[in-house]
Amino acid sequence: MKLHFHPLSSYSRKTAVGIALRGDAIELHTLDVFGGELRSPAFQAMSPFGKMPVLESPDGPIYESTSILEYLEERGPRVLLPAGVERLARHFDRIGDLYLLDAIGAFFWKKTPEVQAETEKTMHRAWTVFARQLADGRPFVAGDRITLGDLSAAIAVDYAHTEGVAVPETIAPYAERLYSHPVLQASREAARPFVEATRPRRQPPATP
Repeated sequence: MKLHFHPLSSYSRKTAVGIALRGDAIELHTLDVFGGELRSPAFQAMSPFGKMPVLESPDGPIYESTSILEYLEERGPRVLLPAGVERLARHFDRIGDLYLLDAIGAFFWKKTPEVQAETEKTMHRAWTVFARQLADGRPFVAGDRITLGDLSAAIAVDYAHTEGVAVPETIAPYAERLYSHPVLQASREAARPFVEATRPRRQPPATP
């Protein structure tokens, strides 16, 4: 199998981290995003919406990060959706996607005061939900191991830090636990050169 992704893309990072945590022998193909590969006929034949990541699988191409990881979990072994906490892991995966990754992604590419205010408001509400879940002392949202429910939050907290978006102090220990894992450390290191390389194009235009 082959994963078509890019180390800068938040949903690509989520998927690649999940694959690494699972230990699947899947080839990683870094897409030439800035060279237009997402618009190529070959890529859009796999991903009709021109979105990444895409997994080439024995059952055909699979797109959308959660769908890819759930497909792998169905094949086994169960790593990201352990028995007994599947619903909980999926719930926090959705919260992380919708209110953390999507929010920071909007600000990452469009740095206006209005977008920043909306991003910080949305993310703060999501972080409050995560903090409430972690308040009983559990290391991760579904218990004592990283699951699907932690992946979006892990990527979002990293990009919040690189982009100067506030993260509540209540989340700091959780973030430290996540990034003590070598898989997440490697993901952060792979993304960082692209974060810096794209920074000039992501800044707001100078005020006349």
